[in-house]
Amino acid sequence: AFPTLDITLNPSNLNLSLVLSEDQRQVMSVPIWPVKFSNYGILGSQYFSSGKHYWEIEVSKKTAWILGVYSRKRFHNINLGVRQGTDNQNVYSRYRPQCGYWVIGLQNKFEYKAFEESSTSLPMVLTISMAVPPHRIGVFLDYEAGIVSFLNVTNHGSLIYKFSKCCFSHTVYPYFNPWNCPGPITLCPPRS
Repeated sequence: AFPTLDITLNPSNLNLSLVLSEDQRQVMSVPIWPVKFSNYGILGSQYFSSGKHYWEIEVSKKTAWILGVYSRKRFHNINLGVRQGTDNQNVYSRYRPQCGYWVIGLQNKFEYKAFEESSTSLPMVLTISMAVPPHRIGVFLDYEAGIVSFLNVTNHGSLIYKFSKCCFSHTVYPYFNPWNCPGPITLCPPRS
């Protein structure tokens, strides 16, 4: 077991559709009319270029979210938000390792997904079955081994999904997206 890191959200990449708490541990989405976004993500203030790291996120009030890590790829500028298209898959097009995202998500309250690489311009969206819905999720990053694991802290730390053979060419940031669900994503402080 690794100690839980004290992660906060980076206000410098906050956009108008997100509200950040004063302690920078909680983010919520707010609708902006008439512009429709698939909602923006926000990076953590901390970043990693080596070592093993672990942090936890509270998602109990959420019906949709995307969580994981982001590492800028060569020739790929960070794009934390996308206008919502008519094709729902288009909304997810950037969420894949080739674009620097190693993430999992929840949509429609009960549909858990992992976004893997594919040979097309869209990610391969894998359905994850969950015996116990996670209220708290742990993210484990092993930079040198190229591993990003997601753990269901609610269910005794059981493995939700694991990305292996990740090629990090740059610094890795924690990534959080509260999506279009008004409930907050909360970064958990280290347990005392």
